[in-house]
Amino acid sequence: MKKRHGLARALEPIPRAELEALPTGALLARLKRLRWCEDSRERSDLTEEEIASVPHLILFKDQASWKTAYIDIKEALAAREHFERKS
Repeated sequence: MKKRHGLARALEPIPRAELEALPTGALLARLKRLRWCEDSRERSDLTEEEIASVPHLILFKDQASWKTAYIDIKEALAAREHFERKS
């Protein structure tokens, strides 16, 4: 999966019930995309117009929606079966 730039990094919020229906691989991919979000608006190279054009999407890690999405993903993954690696 390539890292995207600008608004292509934005993520649609997904309700917790829908997350739990996704396969583990999709959850891990979403977690990776959440981690690729920019830290904050102040450190972004996006213009105010670009940011304002997608108010419903997750763009920055300092947004409440990012924090909620991250917690939801971690909790959904924690409920999945884990396999220990054999050395």
